[in-house]
Amino acid sequence: MEAPPRYRKNIEHVIYLKELHQRVRERLNQLPPSRMNMVKFNLFFLPAIYFSLYILALTYSANYLLFLLLYALMGLMTVVIFCELIHELCHNNVFRRKKLNSAAFMLFDLLGANSYIWRLRHLRSHHRYPNVQDWDTDIEQKGPIAVYHDEDLNEFIKYQNIYVFFLYPLFMINWLLVRDFRDYFAKDRIANKRFDIPRIEYFKLFFFKILYVFLMIGVPWIYGEVTLLESFFGLVVLTVSGSMLAMIVLLTPHVNEGNEFPVPDEAGEFENSWFMHQLNTTNDLTSSNWFTRNFMGNFNYHLSHHFFPNISAVYAPEVTEVIKEFLREHNLPYKAYSIRVSLWKHFQLIRRNAMAMRK
Repeated sequence: MEAPPRYRKNIEHVIYLKELHQRVRERLNQLPPSRMNMVKFNLFFLPAIYFSLYILALTYSANYLLFLLLYALMGLMTVVIFCELIHELCHNNVFRRKKLNSAAFMLFDLLGANSYIWRLRHLRSHHRYPNVQDWDTDIEQKGPIAVYHDEDLNEFIKYQNIYVFFLYPLFMINWLLVRDFRDYFAKDRIANKRFDIPRIEYFKLFFFKILYVFLMIGVPWIYGEVTLLESFFGLVVLTVSGSMLAMIVLLTPHVNEGNEFPVPDEAGEFENSWFMHQLNTTNDLTSSNWFTRNFMGNFNYHLSHHFFPNISAVYAPEVTEVIKEFLREHNLPYKAYSIRVSLWKHFQLIRRNAMAMRK
C-alpha cells in the first residue's frame, strides 16, 4: 500500500496550534453546555419530521402532486439531518459514549447512505488530506467532472462547464445508488485501496440499500395509490431536491478557485505544515443566519471544524471568532466568501479545467 503523504514539520505552527487550542478551551468554558440539549433533541425531532413526511406521502398518494411535494421535502430533510446530526455523530459530538454515537449514526443507513464507508472517507481521508488528489475521498470523482488541475482528463471534460448543471441535480442518486458500491468494489477507488472493509459491511451495504429502495419505491407502489413508474419518479424528485441543497453545503467550503489543491513532492512531503494546509484548502462562508444554522449545521464555519472536529457545531460561531482574532494577530490568511461567491468560484474551477482541455 502506498505510503501516505506527510506534512512539513514547522515548530512555529505547532506552537500556534497549542496556543489556539488553549484560547478555544478558555472560550468554551464561558459557553453554556446546555446548547448540546438542542442537538440531542434534534436526534429525535428531525428524523420524526422525515418519517412523518413519508407516512403522509403514503397516506395521500392518491394526490400525486402532493405525493411528489412530500418526497421533495424528504429530500431536503435528508440533507438537514446529515448536516445537523449525521456529521456530528460521525465525530462523536452528540453523546459522551462513542458506542451511543455509533448506534445513532446508523440512521444514515436508513436514509439510503452507507454509514461505515462514509465515516472512513470523512475521518481518515477528507479530514487528514483535504483537497489532496488520490487521498481526499470527499471530492474524488474519477468520472465526468474534473476538480483537480492535473488529473487525467478525458475528452468529455472540455464540456463539463456545460453539463455540470445537469449532473449536479443527480448528485444524491449517485451518492445513494452508485458511489458506495464503487467504493466497496472498484479497485481504482481511494476507499477500496486504502481501507480494509470487513465482510459484514458488505452484507449491510446490500441490506440497507435494498431496504431503502423498497421503502421509497416498493411500499408506495404496493400499499399506496401510485404506479411503479410514478413511485420511481418520486425517488428522483426526492434526490434532485436534496441534491440542490447538498451542493450548497458540500461545494462551498473547499472545492473552488479560492482554495489550493496541494500536491506532495517526490518524497511524499507537502510544502506546508498541517496547520497551513487547513488555511490554504478551506474557506468559511460569510452568511450566518437562520438558514445556515438550521439547514447547514453551521457548515459555514468550516475552518473551525477542520481545526477542532470534536467540538460541536453549536459552538462554531464563538470558536470561529477566536480563530479569526488569532489569525489577525499573527498575520495569517483567513478566507470567507458569500454562498454566491463561493459557488461562482467553484464554477470558475470547473470552467478552467474544461478550457484546459480545449487548447
